[in-house]
Amino acid sequence: MRREHILLIWIGGLVLAVLLYLIGPDQFFAVVWTVIDIIDGVTRDWVARIGMQSYAVVRALAIAIYLVFALLAILAARRGLRGLWALTVVSLACMVLVWRPFALYPAPFGRWLTMLILVGVGAAVMTRRLTAPPYPPNGTL
Repeated sequence: MRREHILLIWIGGLVLAVLLYLIGPDQFFAVVWTVIDIIDGVTRDWVARIGMQSYAVVRALAIAIYLVFALLAILAARRGLRGLWALTVVSLACMVLVWRPFALYPAPFGRWLTMLILVGVGAAVMTRRLTAPPYPPNGTL
C-alpha cells in the first residue's frame, strides 16, 4: 500500500477522534443522522428547483425548435424537396405528445423532452436537405 493512503487513514482516524470528543460518544450517531437528514433535505429541495426550471426550459426549446423545423420544412417543400409529409407527421406526433385541451395540468416532462428530441432531429434533417448539394440529373454522374 502507498504511504499516502496510510497517512490519509491516520488523518481520518484522528479527525474522527476529535469529532467524538467534541460531540460526545453518546450523541455521535444522533448528530450524524441529523446531519444526513439536513443534507438530504437540502439536496431534495435543490433537485426539485432544478426540475421545475428544466421543465420550463425544455418546453420553451421544444416550441421554438418546432417552429424552426416547420419553417425549414416549408422551405424544403418550396425547393421541391421532401418536407410537407415530414411536417405533417411530426406535427401530428407533437399534438399526440403534448396537446391536452381539457387537462388541468400540462403534459409531463418526458413528453416535452420527447417532442424536443423529435423536432430537433426533424430540424437537423431539414437543414441537411437544404444545405446538401443538388442531385445530378438522371443518367449523368
